[in-house]
Amino acid sequence: MLNTYPSLYHSVASASAQPTSYLLPCLPRPFSFLTPSRVSSMHEETSPLLGSPQLRASGWTPSFLTYLVICNFLLAGSGAFISLPLIRLIEDNLCRRYIQQGSSLDESLCKTDQIQSELAYLNGSLLLVEAIVGLIVAFPFGVLADRIAACDGLGACRHCSTRHHISKTDLGRSPVQCGWRWKYSPSGQFVLYCFRLAIILHDKSTIPNPITIRAAAFFLMVLASLAGASVGPAISSKLMEIFSPWIPAILGFFTLPIGLSVLIFIPESFPPLKRDGFPENDDQPDSEEQPQCSNSFKSHLAQSLHLLKSSFATLKSTSIIVVLATFLTRMPEHLATSQFFAQYISKRFDWPLAKTGYLLTIRGIIHLVVLSLALPWLSKLLLRKQRPASKDLTLARFSAALAAVGALGMAASQIRLVLSGLVLQSLGAGLGPLCRSLAISHVAPQDTSKLNTLIGIVETISMLFAGPALAWLFEMGMKLGGLSLGLPYFALAGSFLLCLVGLLFVRAPTEQETDLLGGDLEGDY
Repeated sequence: MLNTYPSLYHSVASASAQPTSYLLPCLPRPFSFLTPSRVSSMHEETSPLLGSPQLRASGWTPSFLTYLVICNFLLAGSGAFISLPLIRLIEDNLCRRYIQQGSSLDESLCKTDQIQSELAYLNGSLLLVEAIVGLIVAFPFGVLADRIAACDGLGACRHCSTRHHISKTDLGRSPVQCGWRWKYSPSGQFVLYCFRLAIILHDKSTIPNPITIRAAAFFLMVLASLAGASVGPAISSKLMEIFSPWIPAILGFFTLPIGLSVLIFIPESFPPLKRDGFPENDDQPDSEEQPQCSNSFKSHLAQSLHLLKSSFATLKSTSIIVVLATFLTRMPEHLATSQFFAQYISKRFDWPLAKTGYLLTIRGIIHLVVLSLALPWLSKLLLRKQRPASKDLTLARFSAALAAVGALGMAASQIRLVLSGLVLQSLGAGLGPLCRSLAISHVAPQDTSKLNTLIGIVETISMLFAGPALAWLFEMGMKLGGLSLGLPYFALAGSFLLCLVGLLFVRAPTEQETDLLGGDLEGDY
C-alpha cells in the first residue's frame, strides 16, 4: 500500500543533511566530512592556505537523476495503483465469508459494520506489522550495507520489495494469513526508503555532490513521487470500473519490478572526486572522523546504540521537543487520507470503492501544487519581512490550522463538507517539511543527521499506533452511528489542534543563536 513516508516529504532545506545508516537499511556510511571532529577542525590551519586541496565533482550526470526520478515515479505509482483494488479484493474476500452467494456479489452487500470493522483492523494491523518488521530488518540491512557493495544491497532491497508485493497480492488465502505472510516478508516501504536517499546523497567511496545539486535532486524526486501517487489512483479507479479489481492489482504488481529494474542503470558508485594540491592529507582519516566498519553484528548494534544515544543529546530546548512531537501526526494523517479515507467514504456515502480513487487523485494534485508552487511562493513573500526560521514557524502554524479545520470537515455527514475538508486538509500538506526545517534551525550543522534520526523514530512510533487507533475509532463510530461515524477525523482534527497549540509556544532561534550554531541552515522551498 502506498506510504508516502517521512522520506517523501523531506524539505529542500534539509537536503544537506546526511542520513544515518544505522536506522536506514541498505544505506552506506555517513559522510565523514560532516562529523563533529571534522567540523571543529575546520577552524584550524593544518595546511598552506593557497595549497589546500581543491575538489571537483566528477561522475554525476543528469542521466543518473533521471533514472532515480523514473524509479520514484513508478514505485509511488505502483503503490497507489495497487492499494485501492487490494482493499476491494480483501473486502470481497471477507464478504464471501459472511454472505454465501454465487460468483457475482454486489459490493453494496459488503458495507455491513462487521465486515467494515474487520477490514479497517486488517489494514491498520498491516501498517503496524510493516513498522515492526521495518525496525527488525533495519540492523541486518545496515550490516549488509557495511559488508557488501551498495548495488548488492539494492539487489537485496529489490528482492524484499518484490516479495512484499507478492505477499500482499496473495489473496487466495485468508486475509489474516496474508497479513502474517507479509510480516515475514521484509517491509517494502521501509526497505525502499534507501532508494530515495542513499544514491543521491553519498556512496562508500566519494565525497557527496554539492548541496545545491542534492537539494534540486531531492525536490525532483519528491515531485516524481507525488506525481506517481496522484496519477495511480485515478487510473486504477477507471480500470476497476471498466473491468475488475484484479486488472489494476496485477498491473500494479508488475509496475514494481519495472520501476526497480531502472536501478540497474545506476552504477555502484560515482567516480572518485578529482583532487588538486595535497591529496595525501585526506588519505588517512582519523578513527574518530569515520565510523569503523565491522563485520560483527554485535559491534554494529553497539555502535548504533551509541549513535542513537548521541542523537537524544540534541534535544537541548523545549522548542525542539515540541516540534518533534508534531511528527506523531504524520502516519495517522497519511493513513486517514489514503486507503482508510477510501473505505470511510465508501461506507458513509455508499460509494463503490472504485469511485473513491478519484478523490485520492484530487488530494495528490493539491499536495503537488502546495509543495511545488504555494510553499515556495509564500516563503519568498515572507522572507521579505521575516528570517527563515520565523518564516517556517509562521507557515507551520498556518498549515496546522488548515489541517485541523480540514480534518474537522472530513468528519461531516455531507459529502460537500467532506470534499471541502479534504481540500483544506491537503492545503496543510507543508506541515511536515516546515516542522523539519524549523527543527533543523535549532541545531548545529553537524547535528542535523542526528535530528533526522529522531524524527524518523517519532514517525515510526506513530506507525505503531496509527492503524489500530483509527480502526478502533472507526468501529466505535459505526456502533454509535450518525455523526459519530466521523470519529477518526474528529480525533485527527484534535491532534492537529494540539500541534497548533504546541507551535504557538515554539520560538524561532534568534540571530545570535543561529550564529552560535554555525549559520542558518534553512533554505527556500
